[in-house]
Amino acid sequence: MMANRALTSIALWLAVASAAQAQLFGGDDEARRAIIDLRGRIDLMSRELGAQMKEYADRLDALEAATRGQLALRSELDAMRQELARLRGSLEEQTNELANTQKMLRDQSAEFSERLRPIEPVAVQIDGKSVTVSPSERRRFEAAVAAFRERDFKLAQSTLQSFRTQYPDSPYMANVLFWLGSTQFELKDYKGSIDSHQTLLARFSASERAPDAMLNLAYAQIEAGDRRSARRTLEQLIEKFPESPAAKSARDRLVTLPAAAAPAGKS
Repeated sequence: MMANRALTSIALWLAVASAAQAQLFGGDDEARRAIIDLRGRIDLMSRELGAQMKEYADRLDALEAATRGQLALRSELDAMRQELARLRGSLEEQTNELANTQKMLRDQSAEFSERLRPIEPVAVQIDGKSVTVSPSERRRFEAAVAAFRERDFKLAQSTLQSFRTQYPDSPYMANVLFWLGSTQFELKDYKGSIDSHQTLLARFSASERAPDAMLNLAYAQIEAGDRRSARRTLEQLIEKFPESPAAKSARDRLVTLPAAAAPAGKS
C-alpha cells in the first residue's frame, strides 16, 4: 500500500510537471514526446512495481498458510503427546494391577496348597511298591506300629482295629493285619491272632509279610494248643517260601515241636 501511494504521488508530480512544461514550451512537439516517453516509463515502473507487490503478497500468503499449518501440526503433536502420556499412565496402572493380581493368585495358591497338604495323598513304599495314601492314613498306621514297638500293645491294638474299620481298602491293610495279629499274640489273644494272620494270608498271599505271617500263625496255633495245625502251617511255610528266614525258623521249630495232637475238644 505504501508503494502504491508513492507511485501515485510520482504520477501526480509528473502530470504537474508535464502541464508546466506544456505551458512553458507551448506546442513544442519535442516536449510532448518527452512527456509521452516519461509517462510510458512511469506506466512500466507502475506495472513492474505492481507485479513485485503481487509477488510479495503471494509469498506472504504462502508464509501465513505455512505458519498456520505449522501451528496446526504443533497442536496435533501436543494432543498426541497428551494421549501418549495418558496411555502410559493407563499402562502403568494395568501393569501394577496385573502384578497385584499375580501376587494375590500366588498367595491364594500357597494358602490352598497349605490347606490341601493335610489331605493330599503322599507316596509311600509298601512291600517294595510305591503307592499313595492320605496323610492321616499314614500317620495312623505309623502311630500304631510305634505303639507296638514301645510295647503299648493295648494302644497298638485299638489303633489298628480302628484303622481297619476306617480304611478297609488301604494299601497298608496286609501290614495292619500282620501287626494286629502280632499285637493280639502279645496280649495272649491267640484266637484273635490266628484270625488276623489267616485273613492276611487269604487276602494277601503274595505279600512280603506272608512268610512271617505263617510263622506267627503257627506260634499262635501252638499257644492255642493246636499243634497239628501248627505243624501243617510250618510245613506249608517251608514248602512255599523255602529260602525265607521264616522258613529256617520253621525248620528249627519243627524239630522241637512235640508230636501232633488234636486240640482240646477235637477227636
